[in-house]
Amino acid sequence: MDKIKELNDLLAEIQSTGDKFSPELKKVARFVLENHHVVGFSSIRHLASLAKVNHSTMVRFAKLIGFSTFSEFREVFRPQYRLVESNSFMSTTSEMNQQEGKDFALSSVSNWKSVSDLAVLDSPDMHETIRIAARDILQAETCYVLGVGVANSVAKNFTYLADMIAPGFTSLPSGGDLPIDVLGRGTKKDILIAMTFKPYRREVIEAVKFADSLGIPIIAISNSPACPIMASARTRFVIPTSSPHFFPSMVPITALFELLLGYLISEIGNEVIVDLRKMHTRRHTFGIYVEEADELEY
Repeated sequence: MDKIKELNDLLAEIQSTGDKFSPELKKVARFVLENHHVVGFSSIRHLASLAKVNHSTMVRFAKLIGFSTFSEFREVFRPQYRLVESNSFMSTTSEMNQQEGKDFALSSVSNWKSVSDLAVLDSPDMHETIRIAARDILQAETCYVLGVGVANSVAKNFTYLADMIAPGFTSLPSGGDLPIDVLGRGTKKDILIAMTFKPYRREVIEAVKFADSLGIPIIAISNSPACPIMASARTRFVIPTSSPHFFPSMVPITALFELLLGYLISEIGNEVIVDLRKMHTRRHTFGIYVEEADELEY
């Protein structure tokens, strides 16, 4: 394998080949993907200790990826990274425990990071990836949108809005069906948007594996590049979901889907604008909306 010089290319290579590694090498791959901001600044022994592997395993991993030495491998991580705090379910829970006797709600407001996490969406590369995803979605016969837990409402909201501009959107889970029940009717002409965040949900991982076995293209969304659903995905979105709470913030994820909606409309063109205007005119005609304050009864 040729040596990879660009960090994004290196991370993508690790993502796509991670399933082929041995168990020990998988530990290194997972650690590197989740902590790539510290790889360029720590000794190999320290990194091995953090990854819970032998230092020789780190060297073996670097060579497997295409580098002569671990130092060459580490050099790729240095140009654009600085040390940052990690965010995880367990560290946040620990922080909450330390707040005993204090006003944690007030602390939560002052430490809220969701708005700063939106910055990752404001880049030309990200917008181009979203545009490509929008085109793939519009070419599909059915777009399944899978989200459970806190992500379920995001999936349903996107499906509701997307269905206004184009047919063929289905949120999962749906009714009493399991995701795999619905995906079992899918084909290579469909597409699956799947999201799960640390700690990952088993049913999402299994649904993605099943969809991949059917040849259904996958758009994966997570807060970690090491998320298991990334390996087989055609398009990957790694979006930070920092939160002082015990759950990931859905603010950046909702923003991602709003951008995706914008690109869907852009790709379809004026036709969808006309249809939306007709829909709103129809709703006004049928008195769906309350337009005057004096119509409200208290």
